[in-house]
Parts: sequence; C-alpha cells; structure tokens
Amino acid sequence: MPSEIEISIAEMFSNATRQNMVTELRTQDDWDQFKAIDETARQRTRDEIDGYERDRPLRLAAARKDIIDEAGSLTFEHPTPFGTNKFDKDEIERQAVARVFNDHQSTLMGIKADEVEAYDTLCADIHVREDVRDFARDAFERAGKQTEYPQRSRSGPAR
Repeated sequence: MPSEIEISIAEMFSNATRQNMVTELRTQDDWDQFKAIDETARQRTRDEIDGYERDRPLRLAAARKDIIDEAGSLTFEHPTPFGTNKFDKDEIERQAVARVFNDHQSTLMGIKADEVEAYDTLCADIHVREDVRDFARDAFERAGKQTEYPQRSRSGPAR
C-alpha cells in the first residue's frame, strides 16, 4: 500500500529515467520506441484513474463484501470477546475505502514500474547495439596500429 510520498518518488524517478533516456536515443526507431513507451504509460495511467473514478462505488461494494466474508469466515485464532461485533458498519466502510484506495495506488505504482522497466530494456538494447559498433571500430583500430607491436629486428652485428 504505497503512500502519496512513494507515488511522488516513483513519478520523480520515472521522469529522471525518461530525461536520462533522451540522451541515449540515436535512431528514429529508438525515438519511436521511446514515444510508444511514454504514450502507453500515460494511457494506462489515464485508464486507471478514469476507471477508479468511474467504478469506485462498484469497487467499494466488492471490497465491503470481501471484508464481510473475511469477518464471517471461520478462523482458528482466538475467539472474539463476547459482546463485540465483527460487523461494525463504519469500520467496514473505512476498511473498504482504504482497501480500494490502496489497490488503486498499487496499480499506479505498477504502471510506473513497468514504464521504468521498459525504458531500461530500451536502454540496454541501445547499449548492446552501440557496444557491437564500438567493438568493431576498436578491432579495426587495433589492426591498423603497428606501433603497438614493433617489428622484430636484430640489433647488433650481422653474422
């Protein structure tokens, strides 16, 4: 159950990752993938927020039902003291609201985590491609250097 601070930190981390990623992009295909990742994350976030606002009463009803089912289920814990009510309406409502809100926040955190993971995958692909290019260039440069491996020659009197 992430808090508002954790959501803000995840958003800052995602933005920092995005800004760092921009310096790595080399080709049009890289930019297209970057934009696709960004748009997908934004759309998933909008869908989750809209769904949360639209379906909140249904989610609350389902959460209330789950809480009541959990309270009424047989457990092997200590029995509740005589005279206590496990079905306090206000407590059930409070727990349902908290559960629905926490599920919503967890979904938003998951979307941010997926976005950062997609950026990391794109960055790794770019690095692999650049490393192959660098490897070929370095091998060509090594082959062209003769000063590193001087020719063997005899120094001294001839026999």
